[in-house]
Amino acid sequence: MKQSVRMIVIGFGLSVSALFAESDYLRDVKPVLKARCYSCHGALKQKAGLRLDTAELILQGAKSGPVVVPDRLDASVLLDRVESPDADERMPPEGESLSATEIAALRDWIASGAPKPDNEQPEEDPSEHWAFKAPQRRPLPDVSETLIEKRNPIDQLIQAAHQRESLTALPQIAPELLLRRLTLDLVGLPPSPQLRRDFLENPSPDAYERLVERLLASPQYGERWGRHWMDVWRYSDWYGLGAQLRFSQKHLWHWRDWIVDSLNEDKGYDRMILEMLAGDELAPTDQSVLRATGFLARNYYLFNRNTWLEQTIEHTSQAFLGLTMQCAKCHDHKYDPVSQLDYYRFRAFFEPHQIRLDPVPGTTDLEVDGLPRAFDAHPEVPTYLFRRGNDKNPDESKSLVARVPKILEWEEIGFESKELPAEAHFPGLQAFVLKDHLRKAERAVAEAEKKHAASQKGLEKAATRLGLAAARLKLPALRSVHRADRAKHGIEGVENQEELVRLAAKHDQAYRLAAAKAEVVAEQWALEEAVDKDKQGIEKKLSRAKKALADLKSRFDEEPLDYLSLRPSRKALESPAETEDSRRQPYVSRTTGRRTALAQWVTHRRNPLTARVAVNHIWMRHFGEPLVTDVKDFGRRSSAPPMQALLDYLAIYLMDHQWRMKPLHRLIVTSEAYRRESSTLGVASANLENDPDNRFLWRRVAQRMESQVIRDSMRYLAGRLDLTMGGATVDPSKGESLGRRSLYFTHSRDAQNQFLSMFDDAEILACYRRTESIIPQQALALVNSRLALELAASVAERLSSRPEGESDESFVERAFEHVLGVSASEEEQVLCLKMLRDTQQALSGLDAAEARLRARRNVVQVLFNHNDFVTIR
Repeated sequence: MKQSVRMIVIGFGLSVSALFAESDYLRDVKPVLKARCYSCHGALKQKAGLRLDTAELILQGAKSGPVVVPDRLDASVLLDRVESPDADERMPPEGESLSATEIAALRDWIASGAPKPDNEQPEEDPSEHWAFKAPQRRPLPDVSETLIEKRNPIDQLIQAAHQRESLTALPQIAPELLLRRLTLDLVGLPPSPQLRRDFLENPSPDAYERLVERLLASPQYGERWGRHWMDVWRYSDWYGLGAQLRFSQKHLWHWRDWIVDSLNEDKGYDRMILEMLAGDELAPTDQSVLRATGFLARNYYLFNRNTWLEQTIEHTSQAFLGLTMQCAKCHDHKYDPVSQLDYYRFRAFFEPHQIRLDPVPGTTDLEVDGLPRAFDAHPEVPTYLFRRGNDKNPDESKSLVARVPKILEWEEIGFESKELPAEAHFPGLQAFVLKDHLRKAERAVAEAEKKHAASQKGLEKAATRLGLAAARLKLPALRSVHRADRAKHGIEGVENQEELVRLAAKHDQAYRLAAAKAEVVAEQWALEEAVDKDKQGIEKKLSRAKKALADLKSRFDEEPLDYLSLRPSRKALESPAETEDSRRQPYVSRTTGRRTALAQWVTHRRNPLTARVAVNHIWMRHFGEPLVTDVKDFGRRSSAPPMQALLDYLAIYLMDHQWRMKPLHRLIVTSEAYRRESSTLGVASANLENDPDNRFLWRRVAQRMESQVIRDSMRYLAGRLDLTMGGATVDPSKGESLGRRSLYFTHSRDAQNQFLSMFDDAEILACYRRTESIIPQQALALVNSRLALELAASVAERLSSRPEGESDESFVERAFEHVLGVSASEEEQVLCLKMLRDTQQALSGLDAAEARLRARRNVVQVLFNHNDFVTIR
């Protein structure tokens, strides 16, 4: 009997010991293995045939045998490897060694017999990750009849979650706050007084829906949502050192205008991606499409082509696919099924492309204006895998073919090289180029005539006469050269090509010889007129001019049909060492078709990521919180969202509506979910207990205005916002005098508007989701900045000029409605009236009207500083 009791006690003790060891394993060992070891020994990869994602698999060991032997520390290879002082032997091979505490936990687990927890599940097969499986069309859930009648599927899906989670949705927000929320959301501006009256005094049941249509049709919609997508796509104007362009491209605003125009015309998101990645292949001579490739031009980096391509790969992947690929450049991705080979095959899509600046109608000076655009410059350049990501150590044993990551490949992508129209690879052939150069040449003739008429005798007269002759000769030279080039490229006059080439050479040579002679005589005259200290420099110029004239004569003797074509386009420098002559070499006449194939794969309905990523961005900007928390990483570290059914429904909805965004906006903003209150005062306790983080959308989230919306709203309320659309960027240091929307300020590392920067402006390198800060400088900017003071005064003047603004009581009421979108409470009325009286009394030394206006300005300034002004409730 005593022995039986003893055995039961011993057995119980062993069971308790094992239980505690299992608990220690789950608490102290498994999290370490997951963080440091699964990437090489989990579902994604099993180096040496070893998996470490469950205790059972650990005990099964590797191809070479066991790595953990229960109760045998000396025989457990895994322990030896994590403790090894040899960097070549130590595991994990990258990063810091395991800490002494982590190793001790592993040691204790092995020493206690390495017990296995019951029902421990291994890592999910990567191919089964929710985001790697295409969204499926499923029946909408059964919910209450009232919602079914309204037929908004968003509410049906959300209410089903509420019923499941025992949640009670908040009621609809007050109409005046809904109006402000909607206008700020769709056009980025507060409602005008007229719009406020039209909406709040309209009893029609469809008043809200008609307001939605009105705002979606507004050109300001494209500006508002264009700024959102500019964040995601990393818009940045050029910057560098002085005049040296190092990042992005000059005149990138053409891409910005394309974004705004595309949104306003409701171009499909799939088409937008196609044009951004491959507009030069889809429409090689259509500048309205070519400007879309500013997406690629933005990634330009002068000093390192490899860095440029890495940025292009990473941000194409994050922006459109919600995948991070950058770490796969050195080794297989640690978390997602993207191998190093996948990375470099993906790079091959972009390997041939380059950036150039093409002429645009109206100017011949690319510094004044030009179209930054992509094109294939080096179709023959191979793509190699870089060992350990080192571009100085490529594996040249095999050139890689462009392919997408294997996990997302449903069929092999095919692409073919295509011949480009002549105007695409030889931009000087375009009719507007000749027209603009002729106009410039005619202006030069007029100027030369004036100089000649004003010149005196001698060398001055000879120089201006020769200059005028050269200017006149340029006109026929331009026409002849243009015709000859068009004939050479088979556009027109092909049957007379030889004669046209001869004529072009004759006219061009005559012009260039005349210009060279004029330059020699001009320098001779300058030398004659110069004082002694300047003569040495002019003599050098004269010597160079004479040599240039002699070289031309000699060249024309050797090459009688030589002429200079119009080359109005300029390739971006591929390094600081590249010469100007190299930049102006003829472009290749074919395109690889690789980027078109990539864009078609990105936008294919079978791609499980693209539509989801897009609707997640759109939802976040409507609701303040995304459905998938990390908007740029839908990989295996991203758990399935609580409202995946809603995410997938919206993704399918977007694709079913030809990827157009306006139908999706309409669906979202007409839902009850969009129109709910954001305050948690008096909310049901079950909501706070069951879903404190609002994962199931039982309320709205109050959103902080973005910096652009704060500034634009202040100007709009003051009647001092210029709504002119498009065009070149505005210098931030001078922009306030013009009053343009914030969208049009130059936005780069070196040029940012100070007020916008204060309120969490978009980051230059990446801004998939804006940060939010609350710092004292923001309050100071709204209180003390010149902008805030001037605009507050303008608002006060506008409101005081109305009949209803005559009395202080009416002014306070109108100010609250105008600035905050709500009526003042009784307490607020009392406080503001007291403030007006006290301020006017303090300013009694001023004229009464001026003191009254100053006091009212102060009230407006207080409202600008109110939390409800910078917050979208």
